[in-house]
Amino acid sequence: MGKRYVSERQLSEYSGIGVRTLQGWRMRNQGPPWRKLCGAVRYDLVAFESWVAGQPGGGGRSGSGKAA
Repeated sequence: MGKRYVSERQLSEYSGIGVRTLQGWRMRNQGPPWRKLCGAVRYDLVAFESWVAGQPGGGGRSGSGKAA
């Protein structure tokens, strides 16, 4: 098993979400759950995946995309 707790930079690389976006969400109490471990911000990958699964999806429409 790989790392469970990752830095914001590592989560950014893993998810494609910018570091500045993660920082902004954290300041506004939004986004994925995080915690401080030994004074450093860390994200739990299991909690992150759960958070992503709970977010509303976009798209997913079938058909030609024309209005009915």
